[in-house]
Amino acid sequence: CNRTYYGRVGWTYTLQVTKPERGTLPHFCQLTFIASGDMYGDLIQISLHKFNLGRFVSHTTAGCPDGYMQIEELSRPLNSGYWCGASWGHNVYYSETSAVSLMLRVFNRLETQPQDNQAAYMPPDTIMLSISYRFLRKERAVLRYGAPYNPKYRGEDIPNAFCDRTFENCDKKNCKIQSPNFPGMYPRNLTCYYQVKQSRVPDGKVALIRIYQRNPHLIYIKDRNAPHLSRERQMRVGSACHVLHDYLVAFDGSTTRAPILATLCKGGAPLTGITSSGPDLLLVFHASPFDFPFQDTPRRRTFGFELDVEVEFVDRESTAYVRPGGQCEHRVSSRGQRSGYLQAPAHSLLPNTTCTWRLVADPSEVVWLYFLHYRHVIHSEMPPPAHCSNTLTILDGDPRSRSISPNDQSSDNVTKEMEILGRFCRPEKLPRVCSGVHAPGPHAAPCSPEESYVSHSPALTLTLRYAAGTAPAHVEFLARYEFVDKRQWGTPTPGGGPCDRTFTLQPDGLFASPRDVFLFGRGGSRKLRCVYTFLALPYQRVAVRIIRSRMGASCTTEYRQASLRYECSHGGAPGHPAIWVREQPWESVWLTRACLCGTYHARPFSLVSYTSRLVLELNIPSMTAAQDYTDFFFEGEYTILNTVPSEGGCREATVPLSGRHGNFTVTASTLGDPCPRLPRLVTATDGSFIFLKLHGHAASETNCPVSSRINVYAAGGVVPLASVCPASNPEFTTVFSSGWRGGVVKQSSEDHQPHHHQQPPQQHGRHPGEPQRQTRDLLVEMVGNHSDRYLVTWVSVWRPLQTAPLSPAEADLCPHRCPEIQACLPPELWCDGEPHCPAGTDEGAAACGILAALPWVYLLAGIILLGSLVALLAAVVLHRRRTQAVNAVATAVVENNSHGLKSATEDLLLPLEKESW
Repeated sequence: CNRTYYGRVGWTYTLQVTKPERGTLPHFCQLTFIASGDMYGDLIQISLHKFNLGRFVSHTTAGCPDGYMQIEELSRPLNSGYWCGASWGHNVYYSETSAVSLMLRVFNRLETQPQDNQAAYMPPDTIMLSISYRFLRKERAVLRYGAPYNPKYRGEDIPNAFCDRTFENCDKKNCKIQSPNFPGMYPRNLTCYYQVKQSRVPDGKVALIRIYQRNPHLIYIKDRNAPHLSRERQMRVGSACHVLHDYLVAFDGSTTRAPILATLCKGGAPLTGITSSGPDLLLVFHASPFDFPFQDTPRRRTFGFELDVEVEFVDRESTAYVRPGGQCEHRVSSRGQRSGYLQAPAHSLLPNTTCTWRLVADPSEVVWLYFLHYRHVIHSEMPPPAHCSNTLTILDGDPRSRSISPNDQSSDNVTKEMEILGRFCRPEKLPRVCSGVHAPGPHAAPCSPEESYVSHSPALTLTLRYAAGTAPAHVEFLARYEFVDKRQWGTPTPGGGPCDRTFTLQPDGLFASPRDVFLFGRGGSRKLRCVYTFLALPYQRVAVRIIRSRMGASCTTEYRQASLRYECSHGGAPGHPAIWVREQPWESVWLTRACLCGTYHARPFSLVSYTSRLVLELNIPSMTAAQDYTDFFFEGEYTILNTVPSEGGCREATVPLSGRHGNFTVTASTLGDPCPRLPRLVTATDGSFIFLKLHGHAASETNCPVSSRINVYAAGGVVPLASVCPASNPEFTTVFSSGWRGGVVKQSSEDHQPHHHQQPPQQHGRHPGEPQRQTRDLLVEMVGNHSDRYLVTWVSVWRPLQTAPLSPAEADLCPHRCPEIQACLPPELWCDGEPHCPAGTDEGAAACGILAALPWVYLLAGIILLGSLVALLAAVVLHRRRTQAVNAVATAVVENNSHGLKSATEDLLLPLEKESW
């Protein structure tokens, strides 16, 4: 006793102190250990192998009547804590400084240990204290100070305090809250204050401080006198820690007047976490004045605790944050934000706390709520919670703003208004979760109403009750809410779809596409078709103006100078979204006025109908799970215009034209009678094609200075077959019906075309939803602003056949042919005094002169007879010449005989062998 001990690093020294004799009482013994630095160490480790000093009777008052041991360190205030009784297990003390003093005081010597002493396990002997001690280098004490490359921040000491520390801005530091003399025995009779605060907080955020420990071996606070008899690995909370009065208290604030989040003791299990509701957290560690040294299990090598600190920044307006002193209640109105997220509180809550989220919409709206994540977390280190400690309830309505009209006081209506959509308290029973909504790329899945919660009233309420607080268990969830606007303009169309509307009553007004998310891909729908019908009186017209529209990112609206029309960039091809503006001047025949995709305020779309009924159709063939009314929408206004009623109601213009041929005039004048401005329909009969001849040339984007165009469509088509720039000169353009080229009938090999002949496209667009049939009817429309009238003539024609069944090979199957267009005219139009072929072939001399009047069979016979007569005449002439030649030979023979030559008359008695008639 009363000595100072030194040593070297790496050596272990032992020391024993015997019990004093009775005659030397009261007895005092002081053992001082000093680490001199460098090879002599910086810290001291003292292990208690045997300790037997008097009786231990209480943890709080007069607990050591026979004597005690105190531990004092250099440069630290004297701590009046005491150990007495008998030790058990492996007890180690690590100094915080370079000098430690053990002070032993003995007042009474007991020969035998009393039976009522709970700690009297070792047999009595003469050894009062047996220890071993070592000297350690500070850089090797990594469990306390951390590795050199990642040192632990243990806080700043508060002056004149034994163990108080402050921690600031732990978001950038490796903060560790440790008990005094960690990882060894902590002193007795102390109260340590650990203040954790976050002063650097981003704008719009709130700092939440969380303490936790995932390693179950780094937290142990003594909770009973004989802990080695219990093997449970759980923390103790609340009053269970007041047996020994060693406990750790967490305050939700910077003072002890703040709400208590948890009172903890024991250990052997990981601490899930305790989170403050603001930037301040106060931990208070309390140890009782009296105790006996013990270790509850030989496998444990640490005493006290080490806690990790984490700082989380949440939005100030987030539902994961409850203002200090306020209630856990949040109210969200559709007038402030159309959608957002709800979170369970990210910080700890007290028992019997109820959090409420009230989602209040406008009368024309409903509330859509779906969970992206939901987890019921039970803290295994805590005592098991009671049944339904955390209960989530989803209500259809708002109980605080609920109002019932005086005429509707029935209890059934009240029950319906506050219908319970779901109630969940068991961990195995979870609400509907749409986890695939935010999956990456093509794996995203829509969230349908069957996978979520949709209110019937314009409000929805969530309540989450924490019966035991968040210490034994807590709920983590992330839910998305959205206020769904069910309002639509106009009146529902009888027998129509959910978004088909009719506008008839008001003389003018607004209209727009639906904003109901359940009609779009994000709400579970894959396609959408909405038809808006504008009806006026027979003498009225409808003027629409699309102010703003969008049909996805890949579709744009293009204004074609060639046709003076608005068309979609995809050309009306099937499978693409579009807004179609059309009307029906004739029964079962639609006229497409425009195809729209993107329209902006700077260049709105305007149009006046030809008739008193105009139809606007929103057609979206396919949508992804991420698309909604922000990707496909339009906004517009309409006006009802009065026109001058015409006698007969424009009957002449609305009756389809038919027959073998005809003509009509078109104009784009906006003055006076509206009937001449109506488009005209020419129908084909008897399987014929329509051949149109229009004055003007084929229009392109740059070659027409006139402010009007004549557009020719196939009946029901969405894009023109041809666009003509009108002109009064003799120049003209010809147009055929669809199918003239490339049809099922075999055409002739000739393919001569006039310079301005318009070849129709092989495939042309049609109205969405209409069957893809090929029609030969033509529709002629003049657009723009031009007062002149232009004549349009038309003829029914057929394509010439190469062969026909049951016909002679030499038969002409196209006797009335226009060679310049390779078409066959009806017989009654051939030589009728009016040219129908582009070059006038049907009225020329070859078709209608003297030769044309002779029968072709007789003419052929005459030619054959004339040829025969010429051949006969040639034969006679040849015979005469041969006869003359024979006579000349006979005369020569006679002359020879008179000179004595042999006669050859016998040879002339036979005819020549090769002579013929």
